[in-house]
Amino acid sequence: MHNKDGMTPSFLRDGGEMSGLICDKDWNEHPLGIPEIWPMAFKVSLNNMLKTAFPSLIFWGDDLFCFYNDAYKPSLGIDGKHPRILGKRAELAYPEIWETIKPMLMQVMSSGKPIWRENQLIPIHRNGRLENVYWTFSYSALMGDDEQISGVLVTCTETTQAVLSLQRLEESEDLLKFAVDAAELGTWDYNPKTGKFHGNQRLKNWFGISIDSEIDLTVALNAILPTDRKRVEKGIQNALDGNNNGKYDIIYRIKNKKNNEIKIVRALGRAWFDSEGEAYRFNGTLQDVTEQEKSAEQLRTANLQIKFEKERFENIVRNAPVGIAMFKGDAVLVEMANPTFLNIVDKPSEELIGRKIYEVFPDLKERIKPLFDDVFKNGKAVVGKEFYLPLKRQGSIVHAYFNFILHPTKMSSKKDFEVMLIANEITDYVVSQRILNEKENQFKNLVLQSPVAKAIFRGQDLVIEMANHKMLKHFWAKSWEEVAGKKLVEVFPELEGQKYINILKEVISTGETIKDYDSRAVVVKNGVENVFYVNYVYLPLREMDGTVFGVMITVTDVTNEFLAKEKLINFSKELEKQVEQRTSLLNKANIDLKNSIEQLEKANDELESFAYVSSHDLQEPLRKIQMFTSRILDHDGNNLSSKGRTYFHKITESAKRMRNLINDLLAFSKADNEDYKLENVDLDSMINTILEDRSEYIENVGASIQKEKLPSIVGIPFQLRQVFDNLIGNSLKFSKEGQAPFISITSEDLLGEANSLGGLKNGTRYVKIKIEDNGIGFPKGMETKIFEVFQRTHDRTKYGGTGIGLAIVKKIVHAHHGIINATSVEGHGSVFTLYLPLGTL
Repeated sequence: MHNKDGMTPSFLRDGGEMSGLICDKDWNEHPLGIPEIWPMAFKVSLNNMLKTAFPSLIFWGDDLFCFYNDAYKPSLGIDGKHPRILGKRAELAYPEIWETIKPMLMQVMSSGKPIWRENQLIPIHRNGRLENVYWTFSYSALMGDDEQISGVLVTCTETTQAVLSLQRLEESEDLLKFAVDAAELGTWDYNPKTGKFHGNQRLKNWFGISIDSEIDLTVALNAILPTDRKRVEKGIQNALDGNNNGKYDIIYRIKNKKNNEIKIVRALGRAWFDSEGEAYRFNGTLQDVTEQEKSAEQLRTANLQIKFEKERFENIVRNAPVGIAMFKGDAVLVEMANPTFLNIVDKPSEELIGRKIYEVFPDLKERIKPLFDDVFKNGKAVVGKEFYLPLKRQGSIVHAYFNFILHPTKMSSKKDFEVMLIANEITDYVVSQRILNEKENQFKNLVLQSPVAKAIFRGQDLVIEMANHKMLKHFWAKSWEEVAGKKLVEVFPELEGQKYINILKEVISTGETIKDYDSRAVVVKNGVENVFYVNYVYLPLREMDGTVFGVMITVTDVTNEFLAKEKLINFSKELEKQVEQRTSLLNKANIDLKNSIEQLEKANDELESFAYVSSHDLQEPLRKIQMFTSRILDHDGNNLSSKGRTYFHKITESAKRMRNLINDLLAFSKADNEDYKLENVDLDSMINTILEDRSEYIENVGASIQKEKLPSIVGIPFQLRQVFDNLIGNSLKFSKEGQAPFISITSEDLLGEANSLGGLKNGTRYVKIKIEDNGIGFPKGMETKIFEVFQRTHDRTKYGGTGIGLAIVKKIVHAHHGIINATSVEGHGSVFTLYLPLGTL
């Protein structure tokens, strides 16, 4: 059975005439099927058998289908069984000897132990008649893909002539010599009493020893490889001692001393004893079994390799970080599922394996059935990206997302169709991506509303991705529609000859921030060249993987200040030439300088007022929103529909979150303010007060607090209270459903070591405070990110908060010359560790 391209399957190549006969035979209706689907173990065994030069057969499967190699064909004779027995059951191929060979085949198939027979009479039908044929053969078991015995390898040689010659040995020594030569056997004869060893010409040629008629036994033994020599010597001694009736049967390796050729030989012999029980003769034959042993070794190696590959594949599937499952037939029966897949669907294997997927997950049938139907219909893989599935886990519905491939692995009838599913859950990625998009929008809004000119360019082409009002009006004199999505040099070709384009590209290439002051820039506004002097910062923007995708520029117009300085410089130079005008020019320069300074101070005041606006002016509209929505609900709430009241509730909740965000931003900006007065702070008393303030909530949730006594340190009381109140509040808030919160607060003194924690000063004493809880924890990799502004690890709607609290905590701890870190195992709680300097005023 050739492949579609006419090529012979790889495991049948170079196997001689029998490979061709196997390829040309029509296997479609045969119980084994076409060669392409034969078991891998059978293919390997068949490949090795076809390529060996030693007569060999394979009986495969429960029906013992017959296969043989080119070397075996002569044994079938002329007008015999060749080639009609190829692929036939053993009992049909050899009916005349079936009762003889059947017990041996069954014995090997059932026990796995090999059988060896020497010079056994087994008549076979050949050359048009039933002939008496003697065989020396071995039966050995072959392993299948399932590591069970699936066949029998027969290695044989016809010894009819050898046996007949040996029978005539009694009549003539010449006939004996002829028989030995015909069988290509080496012979030996050893006299234990004289120690002399005699071998025929073939044996001496194999051993590469002297052709003298008699030699010492040690000369012959020296030709045996050292690794086998002791075993052979022991076998000879056992025979001479009369063990096993003096019989001798051993396989070993010899090395020809003349040409260094190594052969594997089998020695068969017997020791003869006198009436006193002493050995007086030890003789036998030697057979070259090199090819047989190599073939057997190849089969053993191939079977071990198959077993190794199978175990390796199963281990990969079992430990794969992605879900893998196998399904069968149009009923979508679950055949296999690895631990990751079972974890994804939150099912034990006994509830899943062997059952129909639609019966186990009836709610998912509408979403997943079209996928399987597509595979069954087209026989091609189906790939999904960010595929949504509402899965029930631990009693609640989870909105999960997956990347997957559904791949057919067996193309047969629809009933036996097999499909493999490889699924990778990306729920965290999808949720994070949405949070990231939300933060990007928040960031863009902050940039757009900034009183400082800002813009963002993407890629080496510097495509304009964003520009705020200040940049568009003051510097560019263009609308957003005129510049959006265009290359910077297309909008401002006059920049081509200036340094800025190359500097921007350098930032993208190196990822380094570049700053400059009093830099001259020429921009065409409304057809007129305008010269600006600017201070700028070019900041690289990075993707999640750290690669730079663009540049954010911040530009401050210092033209007036620069020109004032230039005028002052020119004025100073002019003083040397025109002393008489010094006073008037100096006064004018001072006036210009004063105006410039006032403008600079005004710009700085505008920047400082931005924080005030965030904390005060932005809160005023929020208070009015809350006040008026409250009044509407109080006076006209009954007139509103249920949906209208829901909208008003969402408005008030959004206003509350905005107020919290503004307050946290203000607290974050003032967290490292050095104007606050330092005091002695009793941490133990402070935490007791915090716990007392939260006592009602602690009692309601059944929380347990275990606290050691804490020392006093020097710090800012209200800020330190904010630190511990935030950490304790988080431990209470992020608790697991159905489990009472438990919080442990411990402390110990230690001496700072710069190399141990990085940030502690050598020789300074610190208090190490550890706050540990049994809550939901946070994912691995978030240990430092949770201290960043707006960084969240859990659903805002479920746990609330602005995402700024831990950023404030870290800023306050650093302002007190301490450090803080966090560790967690998701689902098993968190540990926050603070290091604060000890001491009193």
